[in-house]
Amino acid sequence: MFQNPANWTIAGGLVLGAIFGLIVWQQRMCLVAAVGNVTLVRDYRYALAFAFAIFVAITGTQLLELLHIVDISKASYRGARFDWIGLIAGGLIFGFGAAFAGGDAARIVVAAGQGSRSGWVAVFFFMVFAVITQLGVIATPREWSLTHNSITLSGGDAGIAAILSLPKWLVLVVVDLVLLGFIASKWKKHGDLKLLIGGAILGLTVVGAWYTTGVLAYDDFNPQPASAITVSGPMWKLGSVLITRNNQPLDLQICFVLGLLGASFIASVLTRRLQFTPIRGSAGLVALGGALMGIGGTVAYGCNIGQGFSGMSTLSLGSVLAVISMVVGIHFGTRWLEKYRS
Repeated sequence: MFQNPANWTIAGGLVLGAIFGLIVWQQRMCLVAAVGNVTLVRDYRYALAFAFAIFVAITGTQLLELLHIVDISKASYRGARFDWIGLIAGGLIFGFGAAFAGGDAARIVVAAGQGSRSGWVAVFFFMVFAVITQLGVIATPREWSLTHNSITLSGGDAGIAAILSLPKWLVLVVVDLVLLGFIASKWKKHGDLKLLIGGAILGLTVVGAWYTTGVLAYDDFNPQPASAITVSGPMWKLGSVLITRNNQPLDLQICFVLGLLGASFIASVLTRRLQFTPIRGSAGLVALGGALMGIGGTVAYGCNIGQGFSGMSTLSLGSVLAVISMVVGIHFGTRWLEKYRS
């Protein structure tokens, strides 16, 4: 079965998606919760878990590159074209949308698997507007902005080390120390070992995805750059199947999303937690949130999973910019919702 590299991508995506989905399902891991809790009640528990997830993802991925196991430099996050406007604008739009939808990209898929109507509404509008942004009316202004406003990096690599002309190992050490310092500074009051372990497992799924596509599924007869997990890319692909009826080949990313959905559904059935819960609050606001996530995730070249985990693990400057913008968007979206609901 696994003599065919394509089978590794399918199996790898499903397994990694299931692992990621079970952690999100069990521990309610969500970037919106992490940022929202800090914004509203100064609770850093989820923020520390996400920081450790990124620490594990970055460290493992950079070791794969430094040890020449996987060529991460050819990943899309490290491309020479630096669309700074798209990264910032898309990140902000995605962040606002995630706040309105009540969950980040992975969380809404897991919620849908649990039977949440809000989750299904958010996922549906995410898919539809990702297609519209990728292939429809929004594609024209998006491509115009990319053509006229992006910067072509002379070194051909958007990695922080390449841009600053620093050794990769040095950048890795500095970033890791910053993340560990943040965790240590908040641990005494907000530390939660269970959430930290959950974050570590999420980070390891990113490393596993790079290894799967860069080693296990590598095809000498059809070499492709290594890739890792994301949700926004599969959303527009799955949405295009629904809208245009054009079939999409199964890849690791699509299987990752299917793994998220399937794991949360099976776990909910086995634990009798499958509930077709009504939409909390305004259905229109949830739909708007999903739509903004579809637009923002496409414009920013990834969602909080693609840019936030996979992109950050490559130490891409563009991913850092996108993630900061997403966090800012979630922060202000959360603040607006509090005023709207009060």
